[in-house]
Amino acid sequence: MALIIAGFHRSGTSALAQMLHTAGLFVGDRLLGAMPSNPYGHFEDRDFLDLHRQILGAHGGDWQWVEPHPFHVAPDHWRAMRALARKREIHHERWGFKDPRACFFLGHWKYLLPDAKTVAIYRDPADCVRSMEVRHARAILTAEGNAAAHRRFFEEPDHGLRLWATYNRRLVSFVEAHLEDCLVIPFSALGRGAPVVEMVNERLGTGLVPQAGAGTFDAAATSQRDAPQRVFDGAVADEVREVWSALESLAARTSPTETRSLHA
Repeated sequence: MALIIAGFHRSGTSALAQMLHTAGLFVGDRLLGAMPSNPYGHFEDRDFLDLHRQILGAHGGDWQWVEPHPFHVAPDHWRAMRALARKREIHHERWGFKDPRACFFLGHWKYLLPDAKTVAIYRDPADCVRSMEVRHARAILTAEGNAAAHRRFFEEPDHGLRLWATYNRRLVSFVEAHLEDCLVIPFSALGRGAPVVEMVNERLGTGLVPQAGAGTFDAAATSQRDAPQRVFDGAVADEVREVWSALESLAARTSPTETRSLHA
């Protein structure tokens, strides 16, 4: 059984992956470690992360991708994806991976793994942007990484919102095409203490074992925007609202019967 954990950056994918890992889902041997912006770790398999980065790099980009067109996956990358999936299938009964970049490649993975399930998480766009701004401002101050990439969040109007809409629109399109194999969870459900593992089991039949007190959501590790989110382009605001509405609808449509009241 393969489970893909998908969602935009800063949307709670790490917390979700931690909960599922604690419940018995193998998410990788080489995991991306903790950082100031993610103190509990990313629970992100470096093998999948590196492969997604390579494909993005072949298109001349990185994770800050706002172009609408789909990705062409070259034959060598297809072979690498197939080999990686096969390796996990051989060695693990219940396995999965988490990487926000997977939003761009869900269709490709579904082609290789037709029985795979997907659990997606989404978060208020203003809070996602706020969290990214905090992370990239810290990186600028400490001279970490690519300064130009960090500055885009402060120099390009609506950059964070455009990214949020790009990733989540791809997520919406995939879920709508594979509704029966997907569960969509709002970030707010983590804060309310929703029985996430039970929701995943009921909807997707994963057979994971919830662990009491494990993977508890820590609200102090997240950033929220207290002031209203500034929007410079009305078209961006319209797109964000449209995508947000679609995500809310999909959360209600995929929510298991026993936990549907969580989305009320």
